Amino acid sequence: MAKSKVTAWFFVILWAIVLILTFMNKMMLAMDLMAIGMFLDAVVCLIKS
Repeated sequence: MAKSKVTAWFFVILWAIVLILTFMNKMMLAMDLMAIGMFLDAVVCLIKS
């Protein structure tokens, strides 16, 4: 998980965009953003540990 407020807000905004894209029936773009978000979260956890 994100430790700083900046990265936490970044992921909140990213997941909100994914949610909006899902409601707009843009599933492929939402899945791409979700994969990018999960990868970035893993990289942040790796760097911070």
